[in-house]
Amino acid sequence: MKSVRARLIFLLIVLAVGAYYLYPTLKYDRLSREESHLLIELASLSNLPLNRLAADIYRDDVDLRAEIDSTDISPVQKEEALQKLDYLRGDFLRNMKYYRPRAIKLGLDLQGGMYLVLEVDVLKMLDNQAKGKDEVFDRIIARLRTAEQTRSVDLFDALREQAASERATLSRYWGEPGQSDDAVLSDLRKSAEDAVDRSLEILRNRIDQFGVSEPSITKLGSQRIALELPGVKDPARARELVGRTALLEFKLVVEPDRARDILTKLDEGVAARLRGESADSARADSTRLAANTAKAKADTAQVAADTSRRDTAATEAEKLFGEQMADTISDTTGRAHPFLSLLVGGTQNILVSAENRSRVMRLLSARENQRLVPSDVQFLWSHKAMPAGEDRKEVWVLYLVKKQADLTGTTLDDAQSTIGSGYDPEQAGKPVVNIKFTRDGARTFARVTGANVGKRLGIVLDDKVYMAPSIRDKISGGAAVITGLDDMPEARDIAIILRAGALPAPVHVVEERTVGPSLGRDSVQAGEFCLVLAFAAVVLFMLWYYRGSGGIADFAMILNMFLLLGVLAMFQFTLTMPGIAGMILTMGMAVDANVLIFERIREELKLGKTVRAAIETGFTRATVVIFDANITTAISGVVLLIYGTGSIKGFALTLTVGVTVNVFTAIFGTRLVYDLFTERRQLKTLSI
Repeated sequence: MKSVRARLIFLLIVLAVGAYYLYPTLKYDRLSREESHLLIELASLSNLPLNRLAADIYRDDVDLRAEIDSTDISPVQKEEALQKLDYLRGDFLRNMKYYRPRAIKLGLDLQGGMYLVLEVDVLKMLDNQAKGKDEVFDRIIARLRTAEQTRSVDLFDALREQAASERATLSRYWGEPGQSDDAVLSDLRKSAEDAVDRSLEILRNRIDQFGVSEPSITKLGSQRIALELPGVKDPARARELVGRTALLEFKLVVEPDRARDILTKLDEGVAARLRGESADSARADSTRLAANTAKAKADTAQVAADTSRRDTAATEAEKLFGEQMADTISDTTGRAHPFLSLLVGGTQNILVSAENRSRVMRLLSARENQRLVPSDVQFLWSHKAMPAGEDRKEVWVLYLVKKQADLTGTTLDDAQSTIGSGYDPEQAGKPVVNIKFTRDGARTFARVTGANVGKRLGIVLDDKVYMAPSIRDKISGGAAVITGLDDMPEARDIAIILRAGALPAPVHVVEERTVGPSLGRDSVQAGEFCLVLAFAAVVLFMLWYYRGSGGIADFAMILNMFLLLGVLAMFQFTLTMPGIAGMILTMGMAVDANVLIFERIREELKLGKTVRAAIETGFTRATVVIFDANITTAISGVVLLIYGTGSIKGFALTLTVGVTVNVFTAIFGTRLVYDLFTERRQLKTLSI
């Protein structure tokens, strides 16, 4: 009797531990249902989009209270909406944060989301790190890019081969002068590995701030990173967030006089090639081009400097598009000015209509034309187009800036998105990003602004100019503002990637799978239906075939499933649709172990043994078989866990845990129930 009591106490302790770990899952499921109901009510009261609330409700950098205050709803509705908002961001949020990490995680196929495989562009990183680039370097990089795309090669071995074919040493472009090729390659390999590792951590920081509750970010091979983003409701925004390099730079805009000269020479060179002449001969023939040059200077000088504090691209566009487009086209169209005829405006804000943008980009990217642009400057586009003129046609701003950045985002201390205030029309009531520099960055920023008063400083993110205000005074506070953003989501995403830091190299999406939330809910419902159907079928069959003993087997199966879910919750495993299939298979294996026991007991009863003796012998002889069957299955599951991927791992996980628990429930749980019924009773028959 003492043995039965001790085993019963042990089983109750196991059940209590399982209930302790399963309770957060049940609680979180209830909170999730309540959250959906509350969000629908809040969206109805506040007139804010439901998908927007679902994405931003718990974000610290989103002032939803101010947005609700500014909506055109009745005071009663506003008060009720604010109360629900405070509740969702108060006690409810604390409960969610407590129970969410303790609940069983659901995979992408059960709750929807994104699966991305990103590849770090190591070749681009090598290009960025190189020094003293020349035509030989360009040929090496071009061949490496081709080799990388056409066949599987080791990038660094191919780099050694290409450099040898060009009779160039690697230290000519990387490392220290005189350093051996082996040493340079070793350093480059370490740099590439570090770039992938840093990219992984930066992506992890970005995803954490993006608000994904249970992201999984792992390294695949040497250059790839796999991301699982459950619950993502905006795949395009997530893809943009993880893919942006986020290189923040502050570059001075080229002075108007020099910009005018560069544009004129570029136009002359393009015109000369159209006539079949070289750019050098065209520049030498100053007499023949004097009239055209003077006309081009007059055209570009007409709309030259705007020295107001803010970037006045929109104002220039409104004025120039309406007043000067006709004159510019009529005066400079054709072979005389093939490049300037595509531009509208002056050297401060060079405007390009949307239909001409592709032609301008082709001209600027042509190798022959790049030689006409000084090596210390570059052309950059505005980050978006803007409407201009009476017909509101879209135009882009083309900036001519210094190639060398005066300050980069590496000295950034913080970035926060907010709604601008004050009297500046570029900021007041519009989404902006406030950036703050470190101490060293603040000193550099003060020095740069102090030395360039009256000039324009472009704020460049990923080679796109967001604004180019004029510097009126020295800025010594160590802070700046990014304006010109479309909406708050864009401002928040920019703040996120600036805080997380710039990726050391670009990343490219090489694989993407998206599961919508509706498909996830359908999968959950299908999985629940399969579990219930399989459970009911097994229970009824065992009761019909083994009668009372079948009820004991059903109890063991329920105990098996309960402990299986408890183990999943305890070790924070992720449950997937294949995992549910593994659970259904586990149910069959749970009763299969009891079938072995019951058949052994039946054999002993036919031999005339007593009920107690038959039970004892049946368990003794069936135990070895149960161990053999489940251990071999568990070994297969462990192999799948180690070497399998994706859905295979989900199936192997629940199968391995299930068969392990099955041994305990079949041998310990079923035997305990039999002993409880037969310990003090002298049974002559057994319902089996």
